[in-house]
Amino acid sequence: MSRPNSIEDAAHGQRPNNTALYASDGSQETKGGTEETPSPPPGSEFPDGGRTAWLTVLGSWFCMFVTYGFISSMGVFQDYYQTHFLRDYSPSTIAWILSLQVFFLSAAAPFAGWFFDNYGPNYLVIIGSFLLVFGLMMLSLSTEYYQIFLSQAVCCGIGMGLIFHGAVNSISTWFRRRRGLAVGLASSGSGVGGVILPIMFDRLTGPLGFPWTVRIIGFMVLGMQIIAIFTVRSRLGRNPRAVKLAQFVQPLRDKVFITNSLACLFGMLGMLIPFDFLKTSAEVSGVPSNLTIYILPIVNATSVLGRIFPLWAGDYIGPFNMVTIFVLYGAVLVLALWLPGAANTSAVIAFAALYGVPLGLFSAAIPALVARISDIKEIGYRVGTTFLINGIAGLIGNPIAGLLIGAGWTEGPQSYNGLRLFCGLAMIVERTNFKQRDSDRRMVQS
Repeated sequence: MSRPNSIEDAAHGQRPNNTALYASDGSQETKGGTEETPSPPPGSEFPDGGRTAWLTVLGSWFCMFVTYGFISSMGVFQDYYQTHFLRDYSPSTIAWILSLQVFFLSAAAPFAGWFFDNYGPNYLVIIGSFLLVFGLMMLSLSTEYYQIFLSQAVCCGIGMGLIFHGAVNSISTWFRRRRGLAVGLASSGSGVGGVILPIMFDRLTGPLGFPWTVRIIGFMVLGMQIIAIFTVRSRLGRNPRAVKLAQFVQPLRDKVFITNSLACLFGMLGMLIPFDFLKTSAEVSGVPSNLTIYILPIVNATSVLGRIFPLWAGDYIGPFNMVTIFVLYGAVLVLALWLPGAANTSAVIAFAALYGVPLGLFSAAIPALVARISDIKEIGYRVGTTFLINGIAGLIGNPIAGLLIGAGWTEGPQSYNGLRLFCGLAMIVERTNFKQRDSDRRMVQS
């Protein structure tokens, strides 16, 4: 079988006349002789590179910056709301805004997955970008709870969901052997966004105030999404079909898929809690104010390493192997460093620096894990179903954590110990489910 000459050939399933043949190990053979035509190298249907593929990764980088980069910064919003607009509300009540933003990002996945499988990513990114920018502009005018809820949780959350799922599904159509690297590079945008956005917010709210700070962020998002609209593309052709609920229910009959989804659910339940409460808990722990504004940027800076290198290594030793190792590492950090070192500034800073790696890996790995066990033609709705399940954890995780503040330990740095225990135990359950998944794992090669 001959190798496609270009991305376009591969995209349309064409196999042009070519004298070069490739053995199963990828070595080239000359034409001629009577030997049987060798099989093409695994994954030859996927370009695994080329201009359009890497431009899709670039556009997806911007999409990750404005979606999970924003989610990674939600701790600064929690802190600002607690001390300004919503000071009369409990931390748990305020956390519902941020949790619902995560939920809508995830709950948009089934619709976004169906739309992607039928029409591609372009309209998803366009509509999502409009909703996100519009939501930010409305947030800049908000001062009441219901206004912040509608603009940030609902409008921004749904917009982020359409952008994120349109981008991440597109990457999987271009890459297989190098999928972990490609997804990791794109996901590093989340980490960079999580470094820049909290510092921007803290530095600008003082001299400019909350309204203009949010507007500036909105204009930056608009510029990035213009680039994404013109670069994010899918390799697959459009195949419009009616919406069928059975498509989203069918994966739930797959034991492998269910176990993987449960592991991701518990991961979302535990691993995202530090994004929301690490900054406020550091302030209670007595960390100097000139350091607390850099807590989230430290986590997100080190998460860039977790988003790229472990997923790249996963291309060779398996993404599930990498995730199980680093999730266990994250649980140890929570229970052996963050919990006992709550009152120690050095321990809090060390935890922030070290925890970013497993957190970044988990955030980036979910699409790669689902793609590993799915037919590429089903990638949209299977990723969508996984994220819908994860949305449940995103919805309840932070409010539960907020309720645990002061539970059992009522004063000082230890008042967050219940939250820390919940975070660590949820990660242990996640690790257990991924271990069970490994024993059943099958790799889909289509």
